Amino acid sequence: MGSAPRTPSWLHPVALSGGSVVLLVGLWEWASGTGWLREAFFPRPSSVSAQFHAMVRDGTLTGHLEATLSRVGWAFLVAALPGVAVGLMMGVWRAAREALDPLFAFVYPIPSVLFLPLAAFVLGRGEAARVLTSAVTSFFLVAANTMAGVRQLDRGILEAAVHYGATGSRLFFKVLLPGALPWIFTGLRLGLGFALIVVVAVEMVGAEQGLGSLLWLSWQTLKVRDMYVTLLVIGFLGLVATYGLEWLRQRLLPWQPKVEVRR
Repeated sequence: MGSAPRTPSWLHPVALSGGSVVLLVGLWEWASGTGWLREAFFPRPSSVSAQFHAMVRDGTLTGHLEATLSRVGWAFLVAALPGVAVGLMMGVWRAAREALDPLFAFVYPIPSVLFLPLAAFVLGRGEAARVLTSAVTSFFLVAANTMAGVRQLDRGILEAAVHYGATGSRLFFKVLLPGALPWIFTGLRLGLGFALIVVVAVEMVGAEQGLGSLLWLSWQTLKVRDMYVTLLVIGFLGLVATYGLEWLRQRLLPWQPKVEVRR
């Protein structure tokens, strides 16, 4: 019986991901350099890279980056902790789910940035209002995924756990929480991504410091290379957030099956 054919090295996920990026950057460099793209609006990646290093050296980028990271971290914390708690409560108690479902359906579709004026009325025009506004959508995402994680648990497993004496906190920590963890991590992953999105949007309309503010100022003053540097940094933060939480999920939940198709 022959062994399964080996996947060619160029089909390795890392090679495919890196190759697609290199190809895109190369095409962009060529198109801008030859005039196929207007360099005033689509500067060459090499010039954007040089501008990135210049902005790091003079501290322009560092200050804005620190402000954004601080807001994202606080917004994610404000969203994740109550989001998991409320989601677990809604998954366990039907009364809580029926009471909060209409609120979720009403508030979730509203773009989070629109809550900034309301938050400013209560908390003033400061960091607290920006953080709270940035946490709204992430809270609903974490809570909804956590609730779904609890509700999808096999009822036979729950009945067996109760039959063998798992009640109260023991049932919660030994059965409900571990069973819902894959869904909780999905909610956290989505919540962190949306926290970054909303923080940038809030900074564009209501902050003097942050990547969103820098992006808006660069566009207004036609500093195109600064604008591209800011966009790339925001994209890189999203990449790190997504793959960082996925790495953490794989380490904490090694039993969760990974479904994929290999060719």
